[in-house]
Amino acid sequence: MVTLSQALLIALDHHQAGRLAEAEDIYRRILGADPEYADALELLGVLAAQTGRLAEATRCLRLAVALRPEGAGGLSNLAGVEQSSGALALAVRLYGRALRLLPDLADAHASRAGALRRLGQALPALTATGLALALAPDHADALANRAAALLSCGEPITAEHCARRSLRLNPRSAVTHATLAAALAAQRRWAEAESAARDSLALDRSTAEAWEVLGSVLARLARFPDSLDAFAMAERLHPGPSLSAARGTALIAMARPAEAAADFERALADRPQDAGLHWNLGFARLMAGDYEGGWPEFDWRRHDDRAEPPWRRLNQPTWRGEPLNGRTILLYAEQGLGDTLQFLRYVPLVAARSGRVVLEVQRPLLPLLEPLPGVEGAVQVVARGDPLPSFDLECPLMSLPRAFDTGLDGVPADTPYLRPDPARVARWRDRLGPHAALRVGVVWAGNPRFPADAERSPKLAGLRGLFDVPGCCFYGLQMGPGRADLADRILPDSFSDLGAEIADFADTAAIMANLDLVVSSCTGPAHLAGALGLPLWLALPFSPDWRWLTGRDDSPWYPTARLFRQPAPGDWPAVAGRMAAELVVLAQRFRPLP
Repeated sequence: MVTLSQALLIALDHHQAGRLAEAEDIYRRILGADPEYADALELLGVLAAQTGRLAEATRCLRLAVALRPEGAGGLSNLAGVEQSSGALALAVRLYGRALRLLPDLADAHASRAGALRRLGQALPALTATGLALALAPDHADALANRAAALLSCGEPITAEHCARRSLRLNPRSAVTHATLAAALAAQRRWAEAESAARDSLALDRSTAEAWEVLGSVLARLARFPDSLDAFAMAERLHPGPSLSAARGTALIAMARPAEAAADFERALADRPQDAGLHWNLGFARLMAGDYEGGWPEFDWRRHDDRAEPPWRRLNQPTWRGEPLNGRTILLYAEQGLGDTLQFLRYVPLVAARSGRVVLEVQRPLLPLLEPLPGVEGAVQVVARGDPLPSFDLECPLMSLPRAFDTGLDGVPADTPYLRPDPARVARWRDRLGPHAALRVGVVWAGNPRFPADAERSPKLAGLRGLFDVPGCCFYGLQMGPGRADLADRILPDSFSDLGAEIADFADTAAIMANLDLVVSSCTGPAHLAGALGLPLWLALPFSPDWRWLTGRDDSPWYPTARLFRQPAPGDWPAVAGRMAAELVVLAQRFRPLP
């Protein structure tokens, strides 16, 4: 006669060989003879989980744990089922109990890492994967979960390496292929990311993570209908805050900010303290023209611990627009040079609140701001990194619109609010010579370190068609790495490169004062031309920065600006063609100065 222990061994042999029906039949016969046989309950629970019967698996494993509370394996298996059911916090606690009993359970460490990551605890997840890999260096699941945790920590290159190691060990893991796709997407390697996402779906079309990352990637590749279809599949499989956040970002790429804002709002309902989501919501609302709702959300950028470089932490309270009453306030640049130039318009308004202003800006802007017009004696300008005088209040320049309750119809847009140095203007007038044709300054690239610079910068090739318009003199004002576009390029005699002679922004301002028009991509010199009140034509990508709004060819920030938008992502020839047609008209109207 076969004992229950012998029957269990026979059932386990069937189970391990994949003969699940036979194994289940024997487990149930054992439990018919002894309903409290903990080993049979645990193994039946594992089998039920493997066949997708999570409710039955949970019932069996909970009873097994109740019968044998010191069994580390039962606790770990129950944790896995609770994790699959979405009870992540409970799963973490159960894994912890199992590991206190048996610290060498590599599987439990690896699975606990996955639950921690899904709870948003990326650093503890990394620690857990480290413990798993110390016990089992080739643990495929631990490597996969480590890749996902590294991705959450903003380390996509290392995440890619971990995901590829995991796939060498277990090439049929659909979830790991999806993680690899996300790591590649974070590096803006869109074609490779699409391929990895499709590899995941070829293994398992129910992998929601793969549909989600595919939706994001297809949006970046401007395949918008396919992107929305992929997100719809992801939502049918596993709706949640991650999906809403990813789709919101994709909708921004589609220049649909109101819909993006709705997605970010849905994500925030589950993650109300996520600073990055609030920041994205602020971007979307501002892009949609909802300034009243946008500025408070945009201020959350200061709480994003993942920002690079990190946000400054000052002990003084942040100014919210109240009277200064003789106190000293520090206003400071926080992001790019263009951002600083745009928001300098608020400095005289702050000085008018009966206080003293210390203005800290990037060092390259100092020559341009000495002195700052309209605030003589009320503002001390210092360079970032230099010692600061004492101050009572602080406010970053990009938070000033909130302090002044700036609405879309109330942007302080009196230009010029910057002025070039007259001596430099005269010097550049002599350098340019007779004003015998329409003078057009051109800037074609921004800072390549900006994440979306590839989309926003037409490069020289993108604006090259302008230089064939007759009756114009074109002056290259490009500084920085974008000047590499000039190498080995044949340009017409009507083009003169001034970049090598420009010392600083004060020189650029003086040159612009001698021009009839500035044509620029979305970068610092465009803001300079707008702040100087000079005619500006701005070449914008299909989905521009929030400040340029959507669907209009003018700007509330710069009255002298005209916006030329891509009709489709990447279509710089259409932008250059429209500009060239307009330039022909301007050149025909130009009359040489006496």
